Amino acid sequence: MRTQAWMAAAAAALLAGCATVTPPAGMVPGKFVAFDCPGGQDFQARFNPDGNTVRVRSHSGAAELIAQGDNYAGEGFTLTLKGADGISLAFGGKTLGRNCKRQ
Repeated sequence: MRTQAWMAAAAAALLAGCATVTPPAGMVPGKFVAFDCPGGQDFQARFNPDGNTVRVRSHSGAAELIAQGDNYAGEGFTLTLKGADGISLAFGGKTLGRNCKRQ
């Protein structure tokens, strides 16, 4: 009986380790995707498969952003995924692009 309980616990741990996190905004885990921002600065973003960070590259620089609810922020950048401006990227409090769409 103990062997069965141990095997069940091991199987559950294995399955938990294989859980996937859904990438935000159509991003692909581990690959940069381009976002086009009308009238603003286009950028690229790469979702980390661990679900905790997104790497962004723009004309204003690059940064590793940490998850903060539905958004990501760090090193002066804020990537907003939901809101009145749709997907938007800001740096130093200044909006670089809003209503951005994945290319």
